Amino acid sequence: MRTPRRSSLRTTRGTRASSTDRHPIKKLTTALIAPAVALLAITACSTTGDDDGRALSSSPSASGAPSSPAPSSSQPPAPSPAERGAIVTQETFEAGPELRAAGTLTRVVYRSTAGYGGGFGTEVSGVIAVPDGVPPPGGWPIVALGHGTTGTDQSCGPSDYADLLGEAGNMTRLLNRGFVVAASDYQGLGTAVSKPRPHPYLEPRTVAFNMIDAVRAAQDVVPGTSDRWAAIGASQGGQAAWASAEAAGDYGQGLEFVGAAALAPAADVSPITEAGVDTKYTDAQKIFIPNLVAGLREVHPDLDPDDYMRGGLAAGADVFTSCGPTSTADRFSAAMSIAPGDAAIADQDAADRIREILQGDALPARRADGPLFVAYGDQDTIILSAWTTAALQRACAAGDVIEVVRKPDGGHTNLGVTGTAVDWISDRFADEPAPNSCPV
Repeated sequence: MRTPRRSSLRTTRGTRASSTDRHPIKKLTTALIAPAVALLAITACSTTGDDDGRALSSSPSASGAPSSPAPSSSQPPAPSPAERGAIVTQETFEAGPELRAAGTLTRVVYRSTAGYGGGFGTEVSGVIAVPDGVPPPGGWPIVALGHGTTGTDQSCGPSDYADLLGEAGNMTRLLNRGFVVAASDYQGLGTAVSKPRPHPYLEPRTVAFNMIDAVRAAQDVVPGTSDRWAAIGASQGGQAAWASAEAAGDYGQGLEFVGAAALAPAADVSPITEAGVDTKYTDAQKIFIPNLVAGLREVHPDLDPDDYMRGGLAAGADVFTSCGPTSTADRFSAAMSIAPGDAAIADQDAADRIREILQGDALPARRADGPLFVAYGDQDTIILSAWTTAALQRACAAGDVIEVVRKPDGGHTNLGVTGTAVDWISDRFADEPAPNSCPV
């Protein structure tokens, strides 16, 4: 059973995490605001591994992309392994009634690491939830919950909203199953962090580190936690869960990883640019391009947004990347202003550059450090099923153990497998043998 660490940083208790004058953002329609993306990833995740494909180094800079900016002396140093997840501040999180009835919730700011720029120190916000009652023998198992796409602006942190921007139901389900839940906002999202680095949307290493460090933060906040943890998420959160599985053995040292469930994961979106200047996006994909560009520019600041969006899409970029009380109406209005050519790629050089970046961040980047559960649908118009199938084939070839659920009628947000995924996680904590659908 884990005894909470004593943080070397100041821990404070503030006011409510979710003020009553905030209103949860609502989905526009499945086609417009699905919690996933057909987009990017930013730094290459190549690692130097041994013969089984596992990385040798636990340094966050060990697999930085060659095209990623060099570390800046102005950036804070990455936390040491002992400092990862250390609590900076904590306060009561005021959730809605159903979630509040399921357990005790705390909003935290904790230390983590950026997965690009050589790996530098960051502060990240999130919510830690513990079920009511006493911990089971061995301590509470921990599940890292990855949220889907909300935006890239600081206003889009789930911990700023009573419903966690749609994740409250998933957190409640996990609490009711007896798990401590660690829900990261991800770097750059959430107003609890003062002047954060921007959110590197879909950069897999950063969200992996944020998820793993949220588990460590949960150990600091909740007495009686174990070292055993799993990850789950959908869309961007599915990518985060999968990436966490790949980082669990090195960055997650000191913890015992049991598995990750990735639903409609944005594992590899590089095929979206295969047609070069002739690339055609689905309507559902277009509105995520501003998030893609914003995330790319955090790692590649010289990237020209005009190469990838113009007209109504460019004019509405701030609307699509930010969150607030009128987001539903604002995003709908902005979507109606997008013209057919607004997402055209400017030239072949621009197409080649974004494709190279996306390929560098594609999952799998290496063999996972535990079993995976991956679910996706053939009717997904954001993360096309062919992309996910190809990623799964590469993961199987690398030796991963994966249970695959493919829904012929499933789209991006209607797979209906969350309960199945939670059952799968419960079985991993129970040390049941993991099913394997490989080869796919």
